[in-house]
Amino acid sequence: MIWVAWRQHRTHVLAMTALLLLGGGAILALWANMAHHIQSAGLAECLTVESVGGPCQRGREEFQQTWYDTLRLAQFGVLALPVLLGVFSAAPLFARELENGTDVLAFTQSVSRFRWMATKTLMVLVPSLIAVLAMQWLVNGWVAGAGMLGPLRAGTFSFPIVDTTGPMPTAHLLFSFALGALLGAVLRRSVLAMALTLGGLLVLRLTVSNYAEKALPHTRLTSSDAFTPAMRAADVSAPDVKVTGAGYLGPDGRPAELSLNAMRACANQGGQTHVACFERQGIVASYADVIPMSAFPHLQWAEFAIFTAAAALLLAATAWTLRRQR
Repeated sequence: MIWVAWRQHRTHVLAMTALLLLGGGAILALWANMAHHIQSAGLAECLTVESVGGPCQRGREEFQQTWYDTLRLAQFGVLALPVLLGVFSAAPLFARELENGTDVLAFTQSVSRFRWMATKTLMVLVPSLIAVLAMQWLVNGWVAGAGMLGPLRAGTFSFPIVDTTGPMPTAHLLFSFALGALLGAVLRRSVLAMALTLGGLLVLRLTVSNYAEKALPHTRLTSSDAFTPAMRAADVSAPDVKVTGAGYLGPDGRPAELSLNAMRACANQGGQTHVACFERQGIVASYADVIPMSAFPHLQWAEFAIFTAAAALLLAATAWTLRRQR
């Protein structure tokens, strides 16, 4: 069975090997070139500078014009790779056999259907997982090498850092692979299974993201001066937290609405008159609800658990579906 699975999916294994050799080599070459740029431009001390302006401003702008888009493209590659593998490798995994009728030969052999499914799945999934983890490690190392000059300046919670670090690429691969395999086994149509796999991953990703953020502990930052943003008053910068809500508070401490025209009118008043203006509108403070950076690992592992559990259920459903085939 292993020999047959190898003959069927050796192209995929070779493709993942080529991806590691060519893609990994390209990233290492670009990484070395970027490091040389940083050293030659004297930007080594700017890698940890978060503030805007100062002596690093000009060098940062020149660096980003050269490297920022390339780094972001590499991040999006890590984000897209698990999805593409689920769509183009997992969805046709059983659908193509059922479409062409070659499953009949497998089902009439002494090998059990579960072993047939497990062998084919591992033959495709293991090389895919190795490729995803290797590319993730290389790209994240490359991005980290740019420090505050690159995408990390946007903050840990920014997109696509959340989805390209930690266990998230693995979670996306497991779910997209399991969903593609099930849809292929049920629908028996490769193209249709591929399209629905992509849609299913996007739906679950958005749903899980919204749920996980709501489940995490939030901290409310406030400013007694409604004219001063709560984060500025608390001396907290955007990269340090994820803002989930912001607005104004009334005398009772509850969120209060302020029209855009009224806000502009109060903000345009000089001196301390803007404070009295806000109070006349029933506004006594501003607030910002944030998720602290310490919650970031919990967010990723919570999402990983959801995706992995869903993948296990989908693979179990795939095994049940294949057992009921003719």
